Amino acid sequence: MHRHKKPAREPGWQPKLVATDLDGTYICHGHGLSPGHRHTRDWLESHGIPVVPVTGRGPRLLDLTRAEIGEGGLLIMGQGGIVYDGRTLIHRAAMSGELAMSILDQVREHVDDVRIGAEDGADFSEPLRLQHGFVWPYSMDESVSVDADDVIAPEVLKVFVESQTYPIDDLVALIKSFVPEDVAYVTHSGIGFVEISPPYVSKAAGVKYICDRFGIAHEDVLCFGDMPNDLPMFEWSGRAVAMADAHPDVLAAADDVAPAACDHGISRYIAQLFPGYRPALPAGPPPVLHRLDRGAS
Repeated sequence: MHRHKKPAREPGWQPKLVATDLDGTYICHGHGLSPGHRHTRDWLESHGIPVVPVTGRGPRLLDLTRAEIGEGGLLIMGQGGIVYDGRTLIHRAAMSGELAMSILDQVREHVDDVRIGAEDGADFSEPLRLQHGFVWPYSMDESVSVDADDVIAPEVLKVFVESQTYPIDDLVALIKSFVPEDVAYVTHSGIGFVEISPPYVSKAAGVKYICDRFGIAHEDVLCFGDMPNDLPMFEWSGRAVAMADAHPDVLAAADDVAPAACDHGISRYIAQLFPGYRPALPAGPPPVLHRLDRGAS
């Protein structure tokens, strides 16, 4: 067991910060950010415990994201590379276009049918640039289809790699086999393509930035997530909770399991962690699936 996780297994432990993945964890695709979760967030923050959404969404989606979760508070975007306080940018981590191209050259040597996309690392008003044929699943994104040579900007927040040949977990494993972690961070968020960020830029790095800024130790962080891009945050936080319908690797890494996002899993978990809290949720809550006694993660 990691040393920083031991305090979070003690009876009566409570966090000083809650970090949560957004889509599929804090937000259910069926009902968005529910009134119950808003009530839970307000209750936690009234007790001095900030709730920080941590998402792979790029900063071009700031308006959409703020409309869903509210204008105030801290927000980590871009897989940990972007941090906002309200709408004020307080942290940015990008890679050079040259580094991105060198990584993609290696990818193309190993995978024949690659298509790419990229988040601009400097101009967040720019539409997402996708290579012709890249299948992007979100209609609300402003994007433009371009030739592969025109995808990469001088600065890049992250690169997307799509292949019809490899299952997504296999493609991540393949790229990690020749792109070391000191060159780039490679992951996926369960929507069909690999995401490549600057080295050591992950959700954990974004949460660590906030904790360092506000003097919060990582053993005092409770985090929630459901996909492989949440795994660095799971390892770094004192207690990591997977949603019941999470990716198998996330369930395996979790300290605890909560009900799924559409079952208001975060609010139900907080209600058990803080006995004095009564969540504003539908009647008949499903059980929280505790696993803190199962051994180290």
